[in-house]
Amino acid sequence: MSGRGPGGERIVTCSVTGAGAALARRLPYEHHHGRLVATVRERWDEVDGFVLVCATGIAVRAIASRLAHKTADPAVVVVDDGGRFAVALTGGHRGGANVLAREVAALLGAEAVVTTATDGAGLPALDTLPGFTATGDVASVTRAWLDGSPPQVEVDLSLVAWPLPAALIAAPAGLAAPSAPMPERFTHAQRGFSAQAPRLRVLVTDRDVEPAAGEVVLRPRSLVLGVGSSTGADPEGLHRLALATLAEAGLAVDAVGCVATVDRKAAEPAIVELAAALGVALRAFPAEVLAAMPVPNPSPVVEAAVGTPSVAEAAAR
Repeated sequence: MSGRGPGGERIVTCSVTGAGAALARRLPYEHHHGRLVATVRERWDEVDGFVLVCATGIAVRAIASRLAHKTADPAVVVVDDGGRFAVALTGGHRGGANVLAREVAALLGAEAVVTTATDGAGLPALDTLPGFTATGDVASVTRAWLDGSPPQVEVDLSLVAWPLPAALIAAPAGLAAPSAPMPERFTHAQRGFSAQAPRLRVLVTDRDVEPAAGEVVLRPRSLVLGVGSSTGADPEGLHRLALATLAEAGLAVDAVGCVATVDRKAAEPAIVELAAALGVALRAFPAEVLAAMPVPNPSPVVEAAVGTPSVAEAAAR
């Protein structure tokens, strides 16, 4: 058994009865029979999800004291002893329980039970859109959308070519229509709103802006952070410099998609640690590739050292 979920997550299955154990053994996850409550308590902080083969009431009592916040709790899926239903109990979106419930249902020939409102209505969960981070009033914007009032979507001009999730672009059929005709839902952020535009909005930007009430800011991983350093540079100093540079430019840290540098510096500890601290990939380019990039501040000193007149500026292009 791999013990891994649909996205490589660490999943633990617990069963209580013999019938439940037989079902659990059909799943490709780590399995514990008996001591369900104790296993949940002991493993809660180290796994990504649980599949509990038991009554829903047992599952609720087992996890109740451990629940903290949807951004930190593991996914919990409950399967009945008859193998008829796989219920996403907690962590539906953030925790991945909806996806896990569907995988378990497919493996057991059961029916996945997903009760999150956006899934039922065919709307996107704004805080789990792949490739985006969301901040702001997600609950209010989502609730209004569910009630038939989709938000105005603004896109920064610099991101007008950035691909948006299909679910964000087109609302599904069957939702209640707004009481008044809606204006065009998509605008460029620099153009502002017409007087008829709705108060609720979604802003797609890589800028460091604070969302107001009734607003959600979606940030794609659109920024490339070009970095160069001397040998043995201080990792903490480089990290502080990167954050200060982004702040000075008015750009958001969570919009950084990768750290880029010259290949000769790909193993430099300060650069490697910077990428790890930001949670992004490190990309390295040959000096000749970077040398071909036009940059505003070429340096003959840098060229003599690494074979390209620019590392940070060229790598960021």
